[in-house]
Amino acid sequence: MTSSVTPDEWAWRMVGHNEPAWRLSWLPNQLTREQAWAGMQLQEILSLPGPVSDHDAHVRAWADQLGLTVQQILHLLHQRMLDRRHSWPSM
Repeated sequence: MTSSVTPDEWAWRMVGHNEPAWRLSWLPNQLTREQAWAGMQLQEILSLPGPVSDHDAHVRAWADQLGLTVQQILHLLHQRMLDRRHSWPSM
């Protein structure tokens, strides 16, 4: 699964595994397909500028599917962004 909103994040199915067999680029846990989809939805919504309030119920439900709080997910996504920024070559 990829995102047109945040192309630096993705989900993939681990070959040769039974469920849970999915991973997110920003979360090391093995996930079901539904959890991976929820994670992709979360990273898209949480990566957009502006308030999340229009999506609060969905965001909380998707975070619950992953066993994380919205704050924990924001921290993971922010850390991933910082890691990418520091891995870019200097000009």
